[in-house]
Amino acid sequence: MNKLYSIILITAIAAIAWGSVSCGNGHNGNASYDGIDVSWHQKSIDWEKVACDDNITFVYIKATEGSTIVDPKYHYNIEQARRNGIKVGSYHYFSTLTPIKTQFANFSKALDAHKQDLIPVIDVEAKGNWSRAQLIDSVKHMARLIEKRYHCKPMIYSTMRFYNAFLAPQLNNYPLYIGRYADEKPLIKWEGKYTIWQYSEDGIVTGINHRVDLCTFHEDKSIDDISM
Repeated sequence: MNKLYSIILITAIAAIAWGSVSCGNGHNGNASYDGIDVSWHQKSIDWEKVACDDNITFVYIKATEGSTIVDPKYHYNIEQARRNGIKVGSYHYFSTLTPIKTQFANFSKALDAHKQDLIPVIDVEAKGNWSRAQLIDSVKHMARLIEKRYHCKPMIYSTMRFYNAFLAPQLNNYPLYIGRYADEKPLIKWEGKYTIWQYSEDGIVTGINHRVDLCTFHEDKSIDDISM
């Protein structure tokens, strides 16, 4: 009986060891990033492996787009990232084709299904047929709805060129998440300051089999500045 028990115990331990992920030192030695952002474009992500990378203090995950689209990987990504101890936030890809009220309803429904660690993000990358004033007013409307619901200012994502051309300085009082794929840090017109700089779209992270955006905090900012 004791011999049989020992065999069962050894088999169980071996099975656990086989299924676990060894992190090693958990560090990408050539990296200087603080976080990443992902969507369905990264396909299936092994979040247990991603969590081994101790560069990653946060991940922003695409939740929704426009008034009806929910990213097909959103629920899986946010559940698995949080389960593996990564602080998560969600972003909405802003559309100029549908009403702000229904875009907010789409976004908030997705967010309310999951615990959020980080402030929401509005991703603004196109103005369509809107004027600059219409775009700014609409983004502000979306931001006010988010602030009323979640009691925090959302962060605004855009590329540096688009932000400076169409959103600055009217949105400079919001936390800014700025894409600039270059060695030079983003420059925001009219004394604006970014909180997060998305500096590469070609990052390589263990557990993600497709290139991923790499992001770093402004030297004066940290995870505390974007926490809920």
